[in-house]
Amino acid sequence: MSKIALDAMGGDNAPDINIRGAYLAALANKSIEITLVGIEAELLPLIKEFSDWPYDQITIQQASEVVTMSDSPGQSFRKKKDSSIVVGLNLVKKKICDAFVSAGNTGAVMTSAIFTLGRIKSVDRPPLAAVIPSQTRPFVLLDVGSNVDCKPEHLKQFAIMGNLFSKFVLKVDSPRVGLLNIGSEKEKGNIVTQDAHALLESESINFIGNIEGKEITKGLADVVVCDGFTGNTLLKFGEGLVSVFKDFLKTHSRNSIICKLGLALSKPLFRKFKTHFDHEQHGGAHLLGINGITIISHGSASPLAIKNAILMAHSGIETNINQMIQNHLTKTETSITQS
Repeated sequence: MSKIALDAMGGDNAPDINIRGAYLAALANKSIEITLVGIEAELLPLIKEFSDWPYDQITIQQASEVVTMSDSPGQSFRKKKDSSIVVGLNLVKKKICDAFVSAGNTGAVMTSAIFTLGRIKSVDRPPLAAVIPSQTRPFVLLDVGSNVDCKPEHLKQFAIMGNLFSKFVLKVDSPRVGLLNIGSEKEKGNIVTQDAHALLESESINFIGNIEGKEITKGLADVVVCDGFTGNTLLKFGEGLVSVFKDFLKTHSRNSIICKLGLALSKPLFRKFKTHFDHEQHGGAHLLGINGITIISHGSASPLAIKNAILMAHSGIETNINQMIQNHLTKTETSITQS
């Protein structure tokens, strides 16, 4: 049985969206127990709206404070000790829960997770790993915002962690690992990416070299490695394109009967497209390299996204991804010391 703490107060539309997401997750998987962390007086009235609420699977843990989206990550951790984020992470630290999920303030969740749970031995910078849809199968993009400035050694660790995540969580036999760059030649890019390329060539992973931004959605790599600044920018650019596409279709179909008819006939195709490329199917991003599974979902996450973030946490628990990372990095560090 997987025990997952959900930050019920985190996100733009909390707590209603989070409660609905928890409900969907509980219905989808009976081997999951969910602890809603938040202000009980606000949660109970919403729960009572459900006639078939799974009380045997979902419980409440009181937390009297809420970290807002505008709060400083560092100050919220120091001053709001009874926030739903800190209380939820402490449940994981005390082994009461196996994982923590939040759609709240990303910086606050990352800061609190690192200080509360601590880094896995040998991990210098915990990366945020997002599962992104492509033309073929989903791939892992990391880092997507945890580390703005990176050294070559950090990118190498990201590649190792991403490789293990792809192999054990996404079930890819031999993940193809690519380094995001401005060209395919190993000499391209800045000093950091050039040196990282050399380090990755010597690793026992399926490193395919540099990969350009225009290639990653084609499914040419199962793991794409970059610094957090680049990854976060790329992620948000992709989200913006989806909005542009939707708005374009709505705007240009209003005054044209032919366009409206075309859209109506194409609905099944658009439905398939949405299902295949919808980021909410994966729910959130893993904060890898810390002593406890932590999933960070989008602030505007829907109930579906929350549900899938919880299921993603369950998958991480079942595969024991943190132990996999620790074992691999410790083994690598030992072999280097002995040589």
